Amino acid sequence: MSERGLEMWRKSQCCGGTPEQVVQVDIYGDGRVIGLVGLTTIFEQLHALGRAPDASVQDELVKMVAAKNYVPVKDEPIYGAALVREYANFCARKKKQEQKV
Repeated sequence: MSERGLEMWRKSQCCGGTPEQVVQVDIYGDGRVIGLVGLTTIFEQLHALGRAPDASVQDELVKMVAAKNYVPVKDEPIYGAALVREYANFCARKKKQEQKV
């Protein structure tokens, strides 16, 4: 994991989260969503660091999410794949917004 990204994440956090900070994600692909605290902040930080939304960022995403949310160890690969998918969607939305300006 990029130490710079993890350090930025640790410095920006406090305990808990408000409803605005919780993002609902369908981790298992079965329609049930799980609320994750701080996901938008994580995505913003990785985007600012120029991290691509691909498999190279998967472990980093899981570690950053697990710093504020429960992530079952046995499900880390599933969470990783879902988080990369969500990060790719986030990056696509950011690119679309930047093109409008």
